Amino acid sequence: MLKVRSVILFCIALCVLSLPLVQLKTSVFGIPLYSVEMPLLVALVAYLYGWWRGAFSPFKNIHFRDPFVIGVALFFLGVIVSFVANPFSLMGLGMLKTWFAFPLLMAWLLFQLCPSEQERNFLLDTWFITTLLVACGAIVYMFINSLTYDGRLVAWFISPNYLAIFIAPGTLIAFYKLRKVLEEKEFKKHFLPVASLLILLLTLFFTHSYGVWFGVFGAAMLMVFLPAQALTKKFFWKVIITTVIALGIFYSLEHNDPKWQSLVTFGERSSMASRIMIWQSAGKMIADNPVFGIGLGRFQEVYLEYQKYYSPYLEWAVPQPHNIVLAVWLQTGLIGFVGFILLVSRAIALLIKNKNRESILFLGLLALYLIYGLFDTPYFKTDLAFAFWLVIALILTLPRSEAELQK
Repeated sequence: MLKVRSVILFCIALCVLSLPLVQLKTSVFGIPLYSVEMPLLVALVAYLYGWWRGAFSPFKNIHFRDPFVIGVALFFLGVIVSFVANPFSLMGLGMLKTWFAFPLLMAWLLFQLCPSEQERNFLLDTWFITTLLVACGAIVYMFINSLTYDGRLVAWFISPNYLAIFIAPGTLIAFYKLRKVLEEKEFKKHFLPVASLLILLLTLFFTHSYGVWFGVFGAAMLMVFLPAQALTKKFFWKVIITTVIALGIFYSLEHNDPKWQSLVTFGERSSMASRIMIWQSAGKMIADNPVFGIGLGRFQEVYLEYQKYYSPYLEWAVPQPHNIVLAVWLQTGLIGFVGFILLVSRAIALLIKNKNRESILFLGLLALYLIYGLFDTPYFKTDLAFAFWLVIALILTLPRSEAELQK
């Protein structure tokens, strides 16, 4: 069954490689099928064949009392209940398929593989290369001056923020690779991670996405300070000095930028003022629909209906509430929200306890989405949903003791 395992792993890697082109799709019996979903159907067929041959067991290594499993079940149950309890829409049904069913299928297939460290590294390298290729392509857009009206790099993405959050995981993976090389004192191998990190950071900088910057910075600091062996006095001051220099460079480059000035002066029409108004509206939606939420893909519609409760909106086209907590509660209901909190909390607890070096990277990746999620919604978009579940699946496949599984 070695070939079946290889097919499944390759299909998941192909799924990751397809993330920059998620808008490409075909139609099968009238059902839209996106490029990122097609490899998973092949992987599912390979898995079913392997199961028929006795190579896989669907419930092997699944501990139903594990808060992780309970959280995933509640999250998926919540979105189904919310979808059924709210007005039906074909768009919402498509979102249920693409943002929940297929990403969960990918995570389940990867969990069933029980990948080795080498196989996990293969998927991480695939993800890293994908983000690096996107960053290189985006730089081409920068050189031909194909920017937004306010001078932000967007490439072929629908907004600079989406470009930024797409390549942000690659930045953390490059940082992890560089740290690994330095710790092992393999200085001859440092060129590739350094060059890659510079390319990714350069691209990230020209998006001027402050929320993603803050998320990457917070996640990187977590990756630096979490390992106990790293907290020496010499190392601490090196990090502090480097951070101060980086912040100084940032301020010197950004302090005259209109976007930065609007943020720090808290202008009436700043992005932060707009977000606060959106959060207020979303909060009232939750207060009015606390159990079932408003359903998938209905935020824009309901948001416009709630304008009567507030002064004229600063922003009218708002497909998501710019906050992961608000978005999850509104679109998966109370059940899904509880499940999301449970699975994320369990993931963080396991990563903190895990002594595997990979856990530092996975904690950083999860922290990236949670920190950025304070200012935006890094889930309810196809590539972001798959990326989130890839992190969750990789965390699930880390070695754990039986005692940990039973907690």
